[in-house]
This record gives sequence, structure tokens and C-alpha cells, in this order.
Amino acid sequence: MMTIMKSLYFTTILFLQNVLVLSLENGQQMDKRVERLEKIILHQNRVNAEQQIQLDKQQSVIKELQADISRMKVEISHCTSTKEHVSPQKRQYSPTEVAFSTQLTKHLTGLGHHAAVIFDKVILDTTSSYNVGDGVFTVPMTGIYVFTWTASVGNGNWETTELIVNGTPYAYTLVDAGASGDYGSGTQTVVLKVNQSDHVLVRTGNTGDGKLDGNKYDTFSGWILFPLE
Repeated sequence: MMTIMKSLYFTTILFLQNVLVLSLENGQQMDKRVERLEKIILHQNRVNAEQQIQLDKQQSVIKELQADISRMKVEISHCTSTKEHVSPQKRQYSPTEVAFSTQLTKHLTGLGHHAAVIFDKVILDTTSSYNVGDGVFTVPMTGIYVFTWTASVGNGNWETTELIVNGTPYAYTLVDAGASGDYGSGTQTVVLKVNQSDHVLVRTGNTGDGKLDGNKYDTFSGWILFPLE
């Protein structure tokens, strides 16, 4: 009986030792698993943090791009509005940008001596200083100017013309078509100092047939070289 009890006692002790060993091994394995899980969680947290930083950067860039697009839309809208209201042909010239060019579209007859030649079509007039009613260019500012004009005749006619400033002639043309059926044309250019409010025009001379061919061949133009105080 004692032998059986001893055997059972040792068997129990051995069993308990084995259970303890297994428990210790399981505990160590569990600790290792927990440690691995903690490492995985830490790594995932770092990845998530980096991804959030990148996402924040991308959102910041997107906001900046949206702001740039909004500014560009405003600028485009402003440019479009300005273009609609200001035509390139009607831009505002400065007071020193003086230039005009006119054209005679009609055939003139019956002109007396010293009669104003009225160039009836305005091609350019930056200061609105030419009057198509009387053919007078009123000088908008004192300066050195260039004036030029062309007169033409046809059908054997001839005519003289003059450039007049305040009633005084400063340059002349004489055009003679010669034989009947021919045409003649003459151009004159002069550089003058003129004062503000002076009147400049082209008129016929004291000789001629009183006829100018016109028909867009005759022009009267002028522009400022530089202003004077």
C-alpha cells in the first residue's frame, strides 16, 4: 500500500512539474506574441502618421491651387470686361500723341481761288482736332509738326494748292495733268513750329481750274515730332 502511495505521489509531482513547465512555455510564447503585436501596432501607427502628414500636405497644395484658380478666374473676368468696354481702335491717347490723317473721297469742281479744300473722310485723329465741316486742323498743343498733303487733277486740268497756318501760306503744290485724258498728282511736306489753337488747312492757290480729282487719291495728314512748352 505504501509503495502504491509513493508511486502515486511521485506521479502527481511529475505531472505538476510538467504542467508547470508547459505553463511557463505557454507564458513565454504568449509574451513573444504580445511583443510582436505591439511592434506591429507601433509600425502601423507610424505608417498611419506618415500617411496623415502626406494627406495634410496634399490638401494644403489643393487649397493653394484652388485659390490660384479663383484668382485667375477673377483676372480673366476683368480682362474680358476691359476688352469688351475698350476697343483697340478707340484706346485713349495721351495729349502728346498727336496725329491725324484725312482723305478726299469726292471729285471737287467750281473751287474759287483760296477756297478751303475739305478732306471729308477722317482716317485717324488721336485728339479729335480735325473738323470735317471746314477742313481745319486746330493745333491741340504747341510743338514741332510735320504736315503733308497730296492733290491730284485729271482730264487736262491743273491746280495750285497751299498749306495755310492762320491765314499765312507756308508750302505749295502745282499739279498739271497736261493733255486731255491724263492725270496729275503732287505731294508736299513741310515741318513747322505751330502753337496751340493755330488753324492749319489746305486751300487752293490764286491760279488753277478750280478742280481736284479726289476719289481717295488726295490726303491731308500731320503729326507732332515733339512738343514745346
